[in-house]
Amino acid sequence: MNRVIETIDPGGRRVLDVSGLANSAMGAREPVWWGNTLLLCIETTTIVLLLVSYYYIRRNFDLWPPPQPNTIPSQLHPLPDLALPTAQMILLLISWLPMYWTARGAKRDAEGVVKIGLAIMLAINIVLLALRFLEMRPAHLKFYWDENAYASVIWTIVGLHLTYLIAGVAEFFIMFLWVIRHGLDWKHGLDVSLVAIYWYWVIATWAACYLTVYWGARWLGS
Repeated sequence: MNRVIETIDPGGRRVLDVSGLANSAMGAREPVWWGNTLLLCIETTTIVLLLVSYYYIRRNFDLWPPPQPNTIPSQLHPLPDLALPTAQMILLLISWLPMYWTARGAKRDAEGVVKIGLAIMLAINIVLLALRFLEMRPAHLKFYWDENAYASVIWTIVGLHLTYLIAGVAEFFIMFLWVIRHGLDWKHGLDVSLVAIYWYWVIATWAACYLTVYWGARWLGS
């Protein structure tokens, strides 16, 4: 049983024996949970600033998205393609279920569930990365990153979220290898629960980016 034992030493001083406490805890009782939460707060601020920049830049153009004169033929209304980002949005929403199932398994110390869940999440991340690299081509976004302010901000938004997917692949791959080789312990169960929080955040941030970059171009240009 995890507990603290209070005793009195020969000098009459109170002594706390904490050797019975667990080495780690789930949730907000664990310092790394706060580190993870504060990191997400910082990254959320970055995303918000980029999205605000997108809407600010809109005020500088009469047409939105701005015309693309560097293609043959030139495009008066170069809307970014919807198919690939929409597929990513759907896949991200679906991924919430195996991620939630895996996190619950980690809290129950269900090693088999965690192994399967991490493998599924790793596969989903690899597919998402492939779709994102296909998406980040001028044929889909309609502009190179350095053509104008609009192009720069959409490439930065989409590219920044790409780094979150890459971090997800690394997290799931390393955790999967660890659990396969060493089994699941309480400390790494905590890590799985933290990466689940991160993944929910990845889903939410892509929803905001998706609505802004792909639907904002359509709504604000009408």
